[in-house]
Amino acid sequence: MHITSGITRYSILLPAVFFIALAPINALSETVVLRVDNDQVSVWNRFAESLIDLHKRGIAGREIRKSEVTGGYGGEFAKGFTYREVCYHDAESGWLLSCIRHDANKPEQIHVIDVYVYDAAGRVIRDYTAMYLPRGRHAPMRTFINLHQYDETLHGFRQFDASGNLLYEQCRGKFAGRVVDFSLEYHQIEPPVTGLKSYQACFGKLPDTAEQYLVPN
Repeated sequence: MHITSGITRYSILLPAVFFIALAPINALSETVVLRVDNDQVSVWNRFAESLIDLHKRGIAGREIRKSEVTGGYGGEFAKGFTYREVCYHDAESGWLLSCIRHDANKPEQIHVIDVYVYDAAGRVIRDYTAMYLPRGRHAPMRTFINLHQYDETLHGFRQFDASGNLLYEQCRGKFAGRVVDFSLEYHQIEPPVTGLKSYQACFGKLPDTAEQYLVPN
């Protein structure tokens, strides 16, 4: 996730749910048991497909600079899996528009996709992620919709999944001369925290739901 253009990918503190999302990739267990929700499978697959479309629209008509890396994961579960990641930057502004990790041996199979949407000031106002297991193609294992708000020295974001469930909120900066540092899981987002003036300054202008972004735009 990014605060503004030019900041290294994932350079800010990531929410706990993101690290939880990576856990199955690095797990040492040889067996993974997943409970299948057919409705969620359909919704999250559509989200991932829409995210690919948004990526294509985002780079269309621009001069693009690409950067590439290859890598893999530890643990028996992902042993031998190698990915190739391509990041797409707007050549003029330097903005990171999207990053796509492919299975290095099956380039047509996307493993992780991130797409970023900016305002006129070059700040990320929305970013999206869909993430599959290294060898699992049934549906994404994690999806994220991050909605960002900026208020003078504050930067906050509210995170949902592709089903519209609120997952997490984070805010860093200063309010009324005091340091603000919110890092809230969904079950912590309740009074009296939400009644604080600093909380409202961080998140008060953000939508309460992700309804209009369930189809990435």
